[in-house]
Amino acid sequence: MLTEITNIQNMEVITDKGLSLGLVEDAIVDLDTAEVYELLISQTNPDLVDDGANVGVPFRWIQSISKVILLKHFPGRIRRRSEIEIPALPQDGRKRKLRVMRKEGGEGGLTRSGWR
Repeated sequence: MLTEITNIQNMEVITDKGLSLGLVEDAIVDLDTAEVYELLISQTNPDLVDDGANVGVPFRWIQSISKVILLKHFPGRIRRRSEIEIPALPQDGRKRKLRVMRKEGGEGGLTRSGWR
């Protein structure tokens, strides 16, 4: 079924956990393939997105579109980059290996830990 982009503007977006993420403000379209790449979500839930900032949701995360947009995946809480803690580099000149591990609690995403 084809629909116009304007039909989904201001539509509510619901996460896979049943929480309201926010409202669709705009769609980002790949002009080469004429496919929707991601949706820009505004008025976001501050419990899910720091400061209620606007976020882009990849179209592949969408499960269905009807009266609301239901996501099949959402990574949990989204933090601003400035708040992500990055370990300092060693001052002894030796290179360190970075081990990338999944976060505990099943929230998905990756975290930096286990410097050797």
